[in-house]
Amino acid sequence: AKPRVAEFGPRLGRAVSVSDEESEHEAPPENLLDRIQFLINNLAPSNVESKSQELKELLEPKYFNWLAHFLVVKRISTQANYHSMYLSFLDQLGEYGKGLLKAILESAYRNIGKLLRSPKITTSSSERSYLKNLGIWLGQITLARNRPILQIMLDCKELLLQGYETGKLIAVAPFLAKTLEGAKNSFVFRPPNPWLMGLLGVFRSVYNVEGLKMNIKFEVEVLCKNLGIRLEDIPLKDRELAKRVAPVKERNPDFNIKASVVKAAPAAPSPTVLATPDAKASLSVSTQSDGARTPTSTGSDEEATVIPNLAAYVTVNQSLTQLLQQS
Repeated sequence: AKPRVAEFGPRLGRAVSVSDEESEHEAPPENLLDRIQFLINNLAPSNVESKSQELKELLEPKYFNWLAHFLVVKRISTQANYHSMYLSFLDQLGEYGKGLLKAILESAYRNIGKLLRSPKITTSSSERSYLKNLGIWLGQITLARNRPILQIMLDCKELLLQGYETGKLIAVAPFLAKTLEGAKNSFVFRPPNPWLMGLLGVFRSVYNVEGLKMNIKFEVEVLCKNLGIRLEDIPLKDRELAKRVAPVKERNPDFNIKASVVKAAPAAPSPTVLATPDAKASLSVSTQSDGARTPTSTGSDEEATVIPNLAAYVTVNQSLTQLLQQS
């Protein structure tokens, strides 16, 4: 059998797998379009009820796809702080707003897929920010309301595993962590829900992979805290991870291997440089004091740079001893 090759996209669900052929949404007439945009721009927690009534009178349901696209791209993906206000606004629309909510969910999936497929998702912090905000929104309109994220639309576990294989955890992990946070307000999906625990098990196994960057680990820790579960209490899914293609860690945005590479480098003392006993003694004091500062300056032992046999490369000027005695 041919060895499996890591690839991103297949079996992830319609949101990611379907090609990005965005259909034109029928927009309202220019004068009405301006009024709707003005209404959305002036939305505030104190006026959601009156604004929702105004929207009912202004907008026909045939324009819902246009409004959904506008809200997702211009507001929801960029303004996570206002998500609760937009949810309240949609709730105020009642029966009229059900079609709009459905259109918003479809648009959210479509834009999530677009961002996940983007070649810049691992290098563009703004794209990752949009994706993370859409993850927060997706969790709030599905899991938090006891509605599932259907595997046919987005296979969350497969997404996490493929992100691990292909060097996209830097984008996938924060997105999924924020999505799963919606489960904390759910009667159905909070721990010990089997679907959630299966995902958390993969998260924990990925968390334990050597060299994983601290910002990805931090996302997992925050998720566990928000769900009220201890990381060590989550059953590991190491077998599932072992079946996948191990990622190449060199030049991988998910891993920090600088320290391990430096440690592995052979130390070859230069014969042209002399190291005196005084120099070695001075260095032993210096490295002890530097070592005490290292964790606070880097925030992680993984970030530390180790230089083997440093003493062999340093020569201390003997006149320094006389200078110190004079002082």
